[in-house]
Amino acid sequence: MIAALEIGLWLFAVMMTGNQVLRAWSRGAFAAPSRFVLVSSTVDAVVALAFVRAVIPPPGLLSWAWVIAAVAVGIGIAGVILRWPTLGWGAPTSGTSRPTMRAVLTAIYAAVGAGMVVVLA
Repeated sequence: MIAALEIGLWLFAVMMTGNQVLRAWSRGAFAAPSRFVLVSSTVDAVVALAFVRAVIPPPGLLSWAWVIAAVAVGIGIAGVILRWPTLGWGAPTSGTSRPTMRAVLTAIYAAVGAGMVVVLA
């Protein structure tokens, strides 16, 4: 039972990491439509990796899997940096009626994620 939970948590962390990299580097249907999506996918991936590290630290050589996932998030962050100037705060279909509110919500989401990482560290 415990092994199944550990595998499930690892799969969840891999899915969050893959989602973040895909959102940051894709130019097609999987590309992030806004800055909020880029930030939220990055925060989700970082918190998932911190949670895995805190709850079920990988033993021995499996710790390299965590390191590889952390490097993948770093590569995704590089994609976020490159795409940042080309995107707005909201989805293209949502209009630009409240970009300040979207920016504030994005900052709050990032701050809550940073707080979770500090707690899990």
